[in-house]
Amino acid sequence: MPSIAEDRHDPQKKTFHADERESEEVKKLRTEYQEICWELDPENMIFIDETGVNLGMVRQFGRALSGERVHGSKPKNRGKNTTIIGAMSLHEVLATLTFAGGTNTAAFLTYVTEVLVPVLWVGAVVLMDNLNVHLNEQVRTAIEAAGARLVFLPKYSPDLSPIELLWSKIKQFLRSRKPRTPQELDLAITDALNQVTKKDILGWFAESDGNTVLIGSRPY
Repeated sequence: MPSIAEDRHDPQKKTFHADERESEEVKKLRTEYQEICWELDPENMIFIDETGVNLGMVRQFGRALSGERVHGSKPKNRGKNTTIIGAMSLHEVLATLTFAGGTNTAAFLTYVTEVLVPVLWVGAVVLMDNLNVHLNEQVRTAIEAAGARLVFLPKYSPDLSPIELLWSKIKQFLRSRKPRTPQELDLAITDALNQVTKKDILGWFAESDGNTVLIGSRPY
């Protein structure tokens, strides 16, 4: 019989998802999305998403002697949030835009028409979630005019988009860099994006593979 010490497991941080994901409606949407992905060439897939960062980002964990608390500091004034909108293909992060404040329809449409569309190609497939600003018909019109196709992820399903893992890496870098002025934050974002490698991206696609079946395991 194993001892208590042998049977003990280290505590792990929980990964949560919305309860709504377990509904029959969302399960059906996720299955339909997976079937769409089976028909797509991963080389043509481009995932779009946005995230917010600020001047108050610090490391959330640290080292200390057993039984002692880790202490740190963070600025009281985090400043205005900065939004990063990005696009990621199987090989690269290929279209990014940063600006102060949150995303609205006008800002997202500007991103699509001035940053995203110029790098699209005929046959590209743009995948994004159902955020309200993404649903504007002008967004679809601009993408389709470039010869690309627009596909929406099922609701409550951020796990189906590998670009979510890009944001995790970016935020980890920013917490380590600890920028404290808007200029430092802009530079840190650029440096963080430059740290992303093709190996990273392939790994993120592979990590999402169990959910989206992007690479391999296709029912031929």
